Amino acid sequence: MVIGRWRKGSALIAVAAVGLSGVLALHRLVPGAAGTALDSGLPWLGLLVPALLGVAALRRSTRTFVVCLLPAVFWAAMFGPVLVPRSSADHHDLRVATLNLGAANASPELALRAVVAAGPDVLILQELTDRNLAAAQRELDGDWAYHEVTGTVGLWSTLPLSETGPVDIGIGWTRALRATVPTPDGPVRVYAAHLASARPAATAERDQTIAALAAAVAADESPRVLVAGDLNTTTTDRQFDTFAPLRDTQQEAGAGFGFTWPSDLPVLRPDHILQRGMSTQRSWVLRAPGSDHRAVVAELDTA
Repeated sequence: MVIGRWRKGSALIAVAAVGLSGVLALHRLVPGAAGTALDSGLPWLGLLVPALLGVAALRRSTRTFVVCLLPAVFWAAMFGPVLVPRSSADHHDLRVATLNLGAANASPELALRAVVAAGPDVLILQELTDRNLAAAQRELDGDWAYHEVTGTVGLWSTLPLSETGPVDIGIGWTRALRATVPTPDGPVRVYAAHLASARPAATAERDQTIAALAAAVAADESPRVLVAGDLNTTTTDRQFDTFAPLRDTQQEAGAGFGFTWPSDLPVLRPDHILQRGMSTQRSWVLRAPGSDHRAVVAELDTA
């Protein structure tokens, strides 16, 4: 009787391991908002792997342990490269930062100073409430003399801006803009955006804004393009593929997943710097006091 229960327990663990492997391998088959939620949380499924392996080891079942290695292999194949540092910071021409200041931020000045300390040439801000905008103007209008604000999105730069204007992302009000900045290797077209939010059961509006922004960028013939802001999607989200062939700077030259939200204990990365026609030398995340997001910074070689 005891032996039967023991074997049944081992079988259940093996079934759980096979099921987890199936989720990792076939998650794109889950439709709709549920699929999007699963995509976004995919890296965290890796926490189940050591738990399964530990239980299998305690049960001293070689077969069960081997089966539990299957999801470990799938997870490592999907995310192992992300954990390897990829920085090659020998040279950069452009340093860019993006931060969602947070509409409820009681100390936007502190958040801004934290990002300014990283020394970006271009700084993109979202959720520019009246209070946040006033703080940005006080903190940035000296060294970052060139700026453009549209709705609740703003771009500050130490480099002159040209060809500025709003970008329609199809939500009835403006939460994206474009501008051009000069670099030694030629101009870079910069898109600053705050896309619609995604909820566990409601992603249609977010998906619409992704498609609209991606279409605007795809139609841009500039040889160097940068897209930065709170895009409300993760790199594992199936909708993220819409931005191809833009490349994510964290995936190119970051270390780890670079989660940015929520700031106290980040579990997702809705904030991104994407690029086309350049190479990323380094990408990292930093704390911004008072904001519910962390900032993203990237250094790029524009050659």
